[in-house]
Amino acid sequence: MKLHKLFAHVPILASEGPLDRHIAGMAYDSRHVAQDDLFVAIRGFHVDGHDYIQQALERGAAAVAYDREDWISSAGERVPDLCRRHGATAIRVADSRVSLSPLAAALNGYPARQILVVGVTGTKGKTTTSTLTAAVLDGGGHKSGLITTVDFKIGDRWWPNETRQTTPEAPEIQNLLRRMVDAGCDYAVIESSSHALSPRWNRLGDCEYDVAVFTNVTHEHLDYHGTFEQYRQDKAHLFELLASSARQKQVRGEQIQPAKTAIVNLDDPSASFFIERAGDAQIITYAVENPSALIRAVDVESTQQGLRCRVLTPWGETRLEVPVLGAFNLPNVLAALSVGLSQGMTLDQCRQALERAPAVSGRMERIDLGQPFTVLVDYAHNPDSFEKLMGTMRPLTQGQLIAVFGSAGERDRQKRSIQGAIAARYCDFIVLTDEDPRLEERYTILDEIAAGVEAEGKREGKHYLKIADRREAIRESLKRALPGDIVLLLGKGHESCIIYADYKLPWDEREVARQLLREMGYESTQ
Repeated sequence: MKLHKLFAHVPILASEGPLDRHIAGMAYDSRHVAQDDLFVAIRGFHVDGHDYIQQALERGAAAVAYDREDWISSAGERVPDLCRRHGATAIRVADSRVSLSPLAAALNGYPARQILVVGVTGTKGKTTTSTLTAAVLDGGGHKSGLITTVDFKIGDRWWPNETRQTTPEAPEIQNLLRRMVDAGCDYAVIESSSHALSPRWNRLGDCEYDVAVFTNVTHEHLDYHGTFEQYRQDKAHLFELLASSARQKQVRGEQIQPAKTAIVNLDDPSASFFIERAGDAQIITYAVENPSALIRAVDVESTQQGLRCRVLTPWGETRLEVPVLGAFNLPNVLAALSVGLSQGMTLDQCRQALERAPAVSGRMERIDLGQPFTVLVDYAHNPDSFEKLMGTMRPLTQGQLIAVFGSAGERDRQKRSIQGAIAARYCDFIVLTDEDPRLEERYTILDEIAAGVEAEGKREGKHYLKIADRREAIRESLKRALPGDIVLLLGKGHESCIIYADYKLPWDEREVARQLLREMGYESTQ
């Protein structure tokens, strides 16, 4: 693509060098630059891409987009000087990071205009809701793509998201959308985080959303957003994007005009805040408690096998049995059902799809090798998720409820003792262990969690242990488990490593649990 076409929707504040040159690709990491690429210098939390312009040019970048007019290299050169010396074009923009999305969309041929896009946002439940939504759409004869914290999917092909980002950067998003379109997908489901929706990051600004789904909002990520109000506003930006998204799309060769749809959890106190930001989109509400919702669940049963309920909708009534554990997941099921109904699927199609939906990796995932106790792996890592998960599992436990968890280093320290106290109230035994210590001393983290455990009257050795080595912590919990017990392995979920100060330990919580169960003599039934 010609450079000037690439910047068709990105204002250029200043440029030096030809704008009609061919651009082969784009990168924001100098290590990934190839010949004739555009290098976009963005400022991150720890590094500044401007400091790597020289490396990008040496790797063959044909152009550089930057936003720091005052930046000077160690040799005293400004960006235009560096580019001139390498025969490259320098383009100054207002904000390099914000420019990534429109540049990536242009480079990939605006793929979101050729596929129907569903965005799911919320503090909790985004991954589960997104995965269930893709399953519902596939069950209705569609071919979906999926982007979540856990997995990527294009049609029948799945692979893990190893970026440790809920929503990847805009170039990865747009590239995945392009691949979905090329593979014949007619729907893309995108787990849309508050960080990615924030106009300061703008990772999702060119996704041309057709359906926006809101699960819930609680106090979270205030280290980035500053206030709860800003956090909520950044999430609600998904609903505002419905108004500015493409009104006509060319999907699978057919020109269509999709109805913009906002799907909202009416049980959440912020429901009206999101509805108000949906503009002229059609509104579909769902709820478990609020009788005013269009789609409701009644006669709810939560068991160790899954959820059962009756669902009341304007499209009819049905009995639903889904292999999804935890009553807190029922709103996520209803959200996925709502998407299917809004897209013209029958209630029976949605029901059948949900009843055979795949398990979500690391989300209430059962590890079963024939042992007489239950082992569940879940990503729960904050007080709200602890309260919901443990509150759900306590009445389902025939014996002991045992939990293994830690807390991330260099993150919210205040939550540690709170999580410890919640676990102490619900669990019979607790093993405190590493999550991602990073640069913090591992036992300092465990001591801060233990303070909350002991505040509830529990004592080390009798009611809980501190075992920093996570494999040994899990081993100890499984050794203690008796028939009828439930063992909760919390905090890591789908993640593929444990982060320490100077290295990342490869990690798969599910496989570690299976290995340890095999050592105990159990054989796989999976």
